[in-house]
Amino acid sequence: MPKITIGVPTYNRLNLLKIMSNSLYNSDLSISPNIRIYDDCSTELTKETLETIFPDAKTIKINSSNLKADKNIYQMYVDFLTTDDDYFFNADSDLIFNKHWLNLSLEYIKKTDGVLTIFNTIAHKPSSIVDDLFCLKDTIGSAGTLFKRDCIENMVNYFHSINMVKGFDWQWSKYFCDNNIKIYCLNNSLVQHIGYSGQHSLFYFDVGKGFKIETINDGQIMNDILVDCIDSYKQKDYEIKKKLDLQNNSFLYNLSNCFKIVARKILPNFIKRKIKNIIKRK
Repeated sequence: MPKITIGVPTYNRLNLLKIMSNSLYNSDLSISPNIRIYDDCSTELTKETLETIFPDAKTIKINSSNLKADKNIYQMYVDFLTTDDDYFFNADSDLIFNKHWLNLSLEYIKKTDGVLTIFNTIAHKPSSIVDDLFCLKDTIGSAGTLFKRDCIENMVNYFHSINMVKGFDWQWSKYFCDNNIKIYCLNNSLVQHIGYSGQHSLFYFDVGKGFKIETINDGQIMNDILVDCIDSYKQKDYEIKKKLDLQNNSFLYNLSNCFKIVARKILPNFIKRKIKNIIKRK
C-alpha cells in the first residue's frame, strides 16, 4: 500500500478552510493518508483551531513569520523528504474534492512521468491533448498536484535553497519541462477551487474544467462562492470608481492637469512665437 502525504498550506480564511476540510474528510480516504498542515503564521488561526479542523493531522507546523505562499510550499516539499512517504499531494485551503479523487489519482499517476495535476485550471492552457483522460501542460499551479517522491527530491535538490524561490510553481514547471519530465493534467478536474482572495488569485476566480458536482452540498458551495465572488467584485469596482471620482475632483489632481497642459501645449506655442519674433527682427 503506497504512503501518501497530503500537504495543506494555510493562512487565515477560516471559513474556506472548514469547507475544504469537510469535503476532504467526506471523500474516500481508505488509503489513510498522512495529513500535514503548514500554517504561514496566520493571524486568524491557532494550532488549537487547526487541530479541531484536522483532528487526525499527522503534523501541524506553524511558521514563526509569514513566508508567503511560494516559500511556504517550498518548505512543505523539503519537509516531505524527511518522511518515508511515496507520494506528495499539494492540497490547498480552498479546494473541494471529488469523492474518489485519491484512489483515482494514485491510479492515474502510474501512467505519467511522476507529476500529475488533478486540477485543470483555466489559467494554464494545455500544450497538447494526450487522450480522453490527459492533456499536457507547460505550466501548472501547485494546488491539486500529485508528485512521486523522486520528482520532489530532484526538484528540491535543484533549487536547494528557499532563497531561490520566487514564483515557485512557474519555476518548478520550467524545471520539469527542461528535464523532459512531462506535466500531465486530467482533462476533467477531480478537485475544484473555491477561493478568490488568495495571494495569487486577487482579481480572478480560478476554476477547474470538468469538475463534476456530485452532491447538493457541493452545488450549494459553488453557488455561494459565486455570489460572494460577484459581490466582492462589485464592491471593488465601486471603491475604484469612488477613488477615481475623488481623485478627479481633487485640487492636486486638477493642478497637476494644469501643469500638464502648460507643459504640452501653452509652453511649446509660446516658445514657437518667441522664435518667430526673433527671426523677423533679423
